Amino acid sequence: MKITIAQIDIADHQAEENSTKIINIIKANAQSDIILFPELALTGFPTSNEIQSAHSNAECAFHAVRQASSECQTKVLIGHIEKVNGNFYNSAFLLAHGQEHVIHRKAHLWLDDQGVFQCGDHSTLFAINQHQVGSQICFDLEFPEGSRALATAGAELILMPNGNMHPYENTHFILSQARAIENQVFVVTCNRVGQGHGGHFSGESLVVSPFGSLLLKMDSKETIQTIELDMADVQRSRTDYQYITHQ
Repeated sequence: MKITIAQIDIADHQAEENSTKIINIIKANAQSDIILFPELALTGFPTSNEIQSAHSNAECAFHAVRQASSECQTKVLIGHIEKVNGNFYNSAFLLAHGQEHVIHRKAHLWLDDQGVFQCGDHSTLFAINQHQVGSQICFDLEFPEGSRALATAGAELILMPNGNMHPYENTHFILSQARAIENQVFVVTCNRVGQGHGGHFSGESLVVSPFGSLLLKMDSKETIQTIELDMADVQRSRTDYQYITHQ
């Protein structure tokens, strides 16, 4: 499975500017099976006073990104604001063939998410080349139950749009490996870089194998990188025992 990780610098509150960059990346990497973007990749992190306008102002930009997905075979997983019955969720959207599907709503809200977004309880799997894929978002990584639920449901790969800031690089470095090892799945994170939301986004997006091997660690610069995963490693890692069924 070929995955493109788009570790980009996001301009807060500049949805049109961000969408132009995102669309160019989609077009340039149309040969990938899926392209992964960071958390809230179109808007950055809004405050409670900004959430309504951030969502409204990004609607055209989100439509343009969705339209770009209709013009190529690759799937896109991107973090974006979801509005349901007047409530807002920090969600991971799957875009494929011009259609959008909410794959995950962030379940564990970081301090700056609280009072802005609702806690999500929706997480589902989707298929790429007959392999089951799930998603979580950033802070969700730091709690083992969500990854375990996805693995128990059949996930072989967990994709994580991130918005991780300094000084929490090591937390995600260690726990990405832990989630991969304890569930015997691939874990791929895509963080943003640069200044924004009053801090510094650290990058360091990761690809970890079901054995816990570090296959890729990016630096702190904007980087678009494609990696091919040998999905047979999932079953190889489970040959002798399976953590998710072990008693």
